[in-house]
Amino acid sequence: MKKQYKYLALALLTGVFIFSSCSGKKNTGAYSSGTLEATEVLISSQTTGTIVQLPIEEGQLVTAGQTLAVVDSEKIVLQKRQIGAGLEELILNIKNAQRMVILAQDNLDNTQKKYDRVKALLADESTTQQNYDDIETALKAAKTQFLNAQTSYDALKAKEKQVAAQLALVNQQLADTKIVTPVSGAIVEKYVEQGELARPGGPIALIADLTKMTIKFYITEADFGHVKIGGAARLETGLKPAQSFTGTITWISPKAEFTPKNVQTKEARAELVYAVKVVVENPDGVLKIGMPADVYVD
Repeated sequence: MKKQYKYLALALLTGVFIFSSCSGKKNTGAYSSGTLEATEVLISSQTTGTIVQLPIEEGQLVTAGQTLAVVDSEKIVLQKRQIGAGLEELILNIKNAQRMVILAQDNLDNTQKKYDRVKALLADESTTQQNYDDIETALKAAKTQFLNAQTSYDALKAKEKQVAAQLALVNQQLADTKIVTPVSGAIVEKYVEQGELARPGGPIALIADLTKMTIKFYITEADFGHVKIGGAARLETGLKPAQSFTGTITWISPKAEFTPKNVQTKEARAELVYAVKVVVENPDGVLKIGMPADVYVD
């Protein structure tokens, strides 16, 4: 069992550069090594179609909102024209239905007035019961005519909302034929070529945000006193002339890695390691993905 711990500790020291105090110096700080990384965003297609334009290459810098690819939109354009024509026809029918509602309303109002007069005359015995029955029937017919006209109008308006929603969907599908990047950065990898078929969810390109870089290293439990969230860290790379970069500790793993959870001995606890992340501003793009760097924490 002890041999396994020794082999594990040796692997950690050589593979992930365990965070340790500077050799031969007073224990006022510590250092480690790691590899620079960047936040990567995978850009995918939202629609199906042949890629007709692909004005990008790997390594190219792009800005947020820039078009990465254009998918053939001919079928969608034709569908939009068809829906648009149907919507125009529907609008004309709605105008006719609206006129019918107005006409039915006027007829209902006039019939109501006649009914009120005949009813009053009948009360004074100045007209016959037949005249009253006739106008009462006419009033019911006018009310029904108005309700029918109003229902037809409401149905057409509901249909208009449905067609408008279809048109909005087609417009969104048309917009999706232009695949744009939501972030600025460098194109790390291109997954398609012009003339190939794009599919919903299919990857187009991988973009890395190079304005901020991250580096992950590991510390032992004994080195916890050297790091804290928001603390400063200094990075040095192999760039010539030599440059130093200041970063900020943004994350410390709450649990150990690479060791069994049930280890409880004091010797084994010394071998537990915890991941730490540092974020470094990179406005000039000097730092690159995969670049090794030494991390110093005072």
